[in-house]
Amino acid sequence: MNVIFILFDSLNKSYIEPYGNQQVDTKNMQKLADKGAVFENHFLCSAPCMPARRELFSGRKNEFLWRFWGSMEPFDRPLPLEARKLGAVTALITDHYHYWEQAGLVHGYHENYMYTDLIRGHEMDTASTEPLEDEVNYPGWVKSILKWRPSKTGALQYYRNVKHYKGEEDFHGPKIMQSACDWLDKNHSHEKFFLHIESFDPHEPFYVPEPYRSMYGPYNEEFTCWPPYQNRKSFTKFMKDASNEELDFIRNQYKGKVTMVDRWLGKLWDKMDQYNLWENTMVILTADHGHALAEPEKKIKQFAKGHPIFEDVGNIPLIIYHPEMDGKKRISSTFSSIVDLRATILDALGAEKDDSAMVDGKSLLPVLSGEEKSIRDYILYGIFGTGCHLTTWDTTYIRGFNSKKPLHWYSTSFSMFMSPSVISNLGEALGVNIKYDVAENMVAQLAKQVDTGFFIPGVVFPQWKVPIPSAFLSAMVDSKGQKQNYLFSRKEDPNFQNNLADNEDYKELEQNMIQKMRDVLKKEGCPPEQFERLMLIEK
Repeated sequence: MNVIFILFDSLNKSYIEPYGNQQVDTKNMQKLADKGAVFENHFLCSAPCMPARRELFSGRKNEFLWRFWGSMEPFDRPLPLEARKLGAVTALITDHYHYWEQAGLVHGYHENYMYTDLIRGHEMDTASTEPLEDEVNYPGWVKSILKWRPSKTGALQYYRNVKHYKGEEDFHGPKIMQSACDWLDKNHSHEKFFLHIESFDPHEPFYVPEPYRSMYGPYNEEFTCWPPYQNRKSFTKFMKDASNEELDFIRNQYKGKVTMVDRWLGKLWDKMDQYNLWENTMVILTADHGHALAEPEKKIKQFAKGHPIFEDVGNIPLIIYHPEMDGKKRISSTFSSIVDLRATILDALGAEKDDSAMVDGKSLLPVLSGEEKSIRDYILYGIFGTGCHLTTWDTTYIRGFNSKKPLHWYSTSFSMFMSPSVISNLGEALGVNIKYDVAENMVAQLAKQVDTGFFIPGVVFPQWKVPIPSAFLSAMVDSKGQKQNYLFSRKEDPNFQNNLADNEDYKELEQNMIQKMRDVLKKEGCPPEQFERLMLIEK
């Protein structure tokens, strides 16, 4: 059995046909849904990009409780190596530049594939050093981005990367799919292969060529296609000052990008038709997380993917095709997360179901075949340094946090917060000027508080326990309302617009969810200080 795993970054399931959207053209995702199974309760575990990918590669869930953005750990069992042990030829085709950027001290991901095609130039990837013209001569869409972003570095790097693009074949999502097709031309006859395809699209910037830029509404260069959500101060101003027309424009550009990647996905299906790969290949299509787009009908408006995480970000698409199983299925009987996709891939490639290589993951193949109804009955998820989310069949409870309470990063590797160059560079990207010598002094003081020991359950190697000063997260974390809790009925309020927390009529339900969250955190393993940070110490 071959496996093709396709991951689209920031794909919101409510914008694609398999989940009921009839306005955005995604007929090729629908084609896969018609052939396979659509999962209704697939969730992220740790957000954003690299925490989710470490869970995919390692099979270890709840990254958000232990550490943030970083490398694979020495004790991890990388997915591509486990796939190779099972006899698969492994390949990664991606433009997700966080896999190789120095800024986050990330390594150990793409290096383990037998073949990689790393397509350069998305977002802030340093793919070009071409000098730029005077600012007055920048295209209107670039000026519109710069109007809202305190740091010009990222926007101008992206402009350098894409300024010579002409047709859609030059853009990143199409390049990814064309590269995958080229790989299949040369490698479809292998006895067994694992092809991992990752498209950074439809991640922002939502910059697309025609016909997509005006497909869902008029194009206006005076509106931004890249809101400044990474910087809390700039984002607050943007959400206050941006007109409804500009927000609608942003949504339309996102829709256009979704349609563009879907159309090029069709070329992959054509290759599968050409080589009869539907007969011996399982296909998984999913996302790392969604992307909130401040839809006008929502009274609680969110943008991007920060805390708190509502279902448009947390409940993500998952479509699985298997040649030996019936299509046109909708599966709502189980929860699942990204570690389960890793286990499903290894199961399809021939791993034993009780193999320790599955780590925390559980294969979904028994659910697809009807042998089992469910592998999980709740999901725990979140973002490092912020709150915690618990979703059950009827209810989602979101616990706020106290940023003044202790927070630690646990790792056998170097924390990004222990590198002056990373801190300085990150500050620049967020529009905050942190000089190197200032960052160096911060790290020197921090190093005096670092502890070592055995903290992560089941890990026999010693780890660093690095205290994280709240100031390091201040640019990304909303200080207002961070202690606020949320309680939502998933059946009666699927868009999460009616917060039931602190409501006397739902006091018993809230207390039950608080206790369940405590129990789950204890059961699944959690740094003890997180209970204090999440204000879950029992009185």
